[in-house]
Amino acid sequence: MKQKVIVIGAGIIGCSLADELSRRGAAVTVIDAAEAGAGTSAATFAWVNSNNKTPVEYADLNLLGLQAHERAARAADHGGDRWFHQIGTVQIAQTDDEMLAIERKVEKLIANGYEAQLLTPDKVRESEPALSLDRLAGGALYPKEGWIDVQTMCMTLIGRAIEAGTTFAPYETVTDIQATRVTTITKDGSTRHHDGDVVILAAGNGSKRILAAGGMDFPTLDPAVHGVQAGTENTGIGIISTTGPINSGIRHLVRASGIAMRPARNGGITFADHPTGGKWDLGDPRIWTVPALLLERARELYPVLKDTATENVSLGIRVLPEDGLTIADWVTENKSIYAVATHSGVTLSAHLAGAVAEEVLTGNRHQSLNTFSLSRFATT
Repeated sequence: MKQKVIVIGAGIIGCSLADELSRRGAAVTVIDAAEAGAGTSAATFAWVNSNNKTPVEYADLNLLGLQAHERAARAADHGGDRWFHQIGTVQIAQTDDEMLAIERKVEKLIANGYEAQLLTPDKVRESEPALSLDRLAGGALYPKEGWIDVQTMCMTLIGRAIEAGTTFAPYETVTDIQATRVTTITKDGSTRHHDGDVVILAAGNGSKRILAAGGMDFPTLDPAVHGVQAGTENTGIGIISTTGPINSGIRHLVRASGIAMRPARNGGITFADHPTGGKWDLGDPRIWTVPALLLERARELYPVLKDTATENVSLGIRVLPEDGLTIADWVTENKSIYAVATHSGVTLSAHLAGAVAEEVLTGNRHQSLNTFSLSRFATT
């Protein structure tokens, strides 16, 4: 008999799981409080990388995620090439100190087997001809990196899962979880019950609330109480801005001090900077000064952007386990509830889908997940 799996959450991880589980023959039900890809996945820079990640186990996990996206893009019957844009990342140094830091990082990455190469100022300009800077100390190229069109990926994968027999229940909010029975409330106030053999939580920041309703704790930071502390960055804040269509000439993801940029799915530019966005809490009106500030920084690099305007701004709360690292493990001793939580969901989604599906359906745990179990949070 088909194993009945309930997936809570239709973000990039939930949709990837639905596609993978249905491909492996499971009877899948996906539940989400909104539409596919509408939560945290809709407010992400979507940078696929294992660049400067620590500790080494986490860097290795992200590299596996990047490689899984590569395989999906190459597979003729998968369609990953529709959403994974592997255009590489160019990191720019405008001062000698910044270049020294890049040189040290590139040396370390290469020693760990990560593809990276230093660029002279001339090579930076050759890589990005539209770039215009009076002061350029050099840079680096990370050729295997790229970005994900999250909307296309989520809608394609959930659509393919539905065609394979998956049941999708959007606009249902989970109110309780007991054993493998999930109780929801619909938009019209009706109560529904979903029963399965196993439940996988991929609900981002909602996972803590859902498990609490079932009397279980989950070690992620509560976005309702995790605000900015004096003088620190709120790493949970995600603020992503996109311009209207423009012939920008940007060829890669581009990172410089205070700005990260990439092509957007609408033909414009998407830009972000976590430290700048994390300076203000979501309830502080000053957060709305960030898009204009970052656009000015982008214009300093690419003068062709001088007449473009920001057309869309997405605010979100990143999913943050208490120690900042991914969680992928059984929540219950009887292995009825599994949970995935990570702030690297875009990079990890393709790898986690295969690894978690394998563990849930067969009991075989992928070696890459051993460091990311819940046991690390156990107190004595």
